Amino acid sequence: MTKPMKYGEMVKLLKGAGFTRSQGKGDHEKWSHPKLSRPVIITQTREISPGVTRNALKAIKEVEK
Repeated sequence: MTKPMKYGEMVKLLKGAGFTRSQGKGDHEKWSHPKLSRPVIITQTREISPGVTRNALKAIKEVEK
């Protein structure tokens, strides 16, 4: 089971994998990458929930293939 991740750690991982931040609404951020057709949405909270963390990590793995 995926554990929650701190917001700062997730941002470092996304930036390191080449994702760029674009417009979001409220406390949500949209991160995109040229190799992916769908964006990664994360919340701008102290701790990101396990489900959101799992989806973001899966997208990072897809990009690094």
